[in-house]
Amino acid sequence: MSVERGLALAVVVCATGLLLRLGPGAIRSWQIYAGTARRRQEDATGRAPVQPVGVADRAYLLDPLGYRPLGVTRLILPVGERFAWILAAADAESYAILVDAPAIGGLTGIYSAWLDGTWLATMHPRGQPTDRQGLQVRIVSTTLADAVALQREGLDRLRQTHGAPRPIRTMADMLALDADYRERFGGSRIRPITMRIVVPALVVAVIAVLALVLFLTTT
Repeated sequence: MSVERGLALAVVVCATGLLLRLGPGAIRSWQIYAGTARRRQEDATGRAPVQPVGVADRAYLLDPLGYRPLGVTRLILPVGERFAWILAAADAESYAILVDAPAIGGLTGIYSAWLDGTWLATMHPRGQPTDRQGLQVRIVSTTLADAVALQREGLDRLRQTHGAPRPIRTMADMLALDADYRERFGGSRIRPITMRIVVPALVVAVIAVLALVLFLTTT
């Protein structure tokens, strides 16, 4: 075997091993991203598992800030069934989605929407900030109280030009807004994360194919 064929074979073996590690995660990420616009949350109130401690702790902190339990949703993803706990503000101008994320102590998103399609969101403690036509997303890494304060500040600002936000008083209100959000923005919010997972797997796959071609055509 020539040196060139030997190197090509080594690259094929290494790239294949790496692809076996990266490929499944990349496929799952792409499936989640590609189906976001079509996927819908469902009302799972009364059928959800026991509220995780991380969710219960945040619901407790949000209670004196004016957020009350509204219900529970479930979402069927390629990686399985996921639940979220929904709280609505007493003034009906925003709702909070609480999901279990033990690695970061939980994830909370606070949302408000207007009839003209404008959306305002505040994420805690992590997320991808966005400032584009019809969608403003801010990230607060400090406290939930700070996140609520920032959301209300944004509500006051946007109310001057867009009027009162759409009210959220029932689970039906929340689910209608969730469908609107997905139709308008699809997977755009998770596209950067998806690309960071998918692109390396694609690069490794291309390298494996080129190395295999080199191996087969080299004497």
